[in-house]
Amino acid sequence: MPDGLATAGIQELGTEVLSTRGTITNGLSSPIRGFRFTANFEGLGTTSFKSVTGFSSTVSESEYREGGFGYLTKRKLPGLVEYGEIKLEKGLYSNPLLYNFFNDFLEGSNFTPVNAVITVFNNAGEPTASWSVINAWPKAYESTDLNAEDSAILIESLTLLHEGIKRDVTVATA
Repeated sequence: MPDGLATAGIQELGTEVLSTRGTITNGLSSPIRGFRFTANFEGLGTTSFKSVTGFSSTVSESEYREGGFGYLTKRKLPGLVEYGEIKLEKGLYSNPLLYNFFNDFLEGSNFTPVNAVITVFNNAGEPTASWSVINAWPKAYESTDLNAEDSAILIESLTLLHEGIKRDVTVATA
């Protein structure tokens, strides 16, 4: 195999496994750390969270048996894309922002899906990764239980359904 063919595929995928662009780490890039992030919702503003989970997308498959060729196997074709539920968790404050967002949707006073941008920052406070959530709406709101024998911080969570999530690659390359 000619030189360059094996590594060209890896670089085209953008995995940066063999990247030599970094100068601080002796030529090797390090993975992004996921502990400093915010979520900016249209109409709600920017909020920090304890955790954001559910970044997933899956392509369903359609199977059918094609006749006349003598094969006993099914053909598989790509179907619709399914996106995972995004769950946002944060400490409960006196400002009921997340609850009001859910309750307004529940009562029908705000039945408009919103877009959101979730951004991860490095230690210097610079954005390193970003995802856009398209047409999100609240599915569930919950708060941790109250217990007179426990002094833990109350956590509220909001589960969102959405129509897509896209990674913004310009943040990482900027």
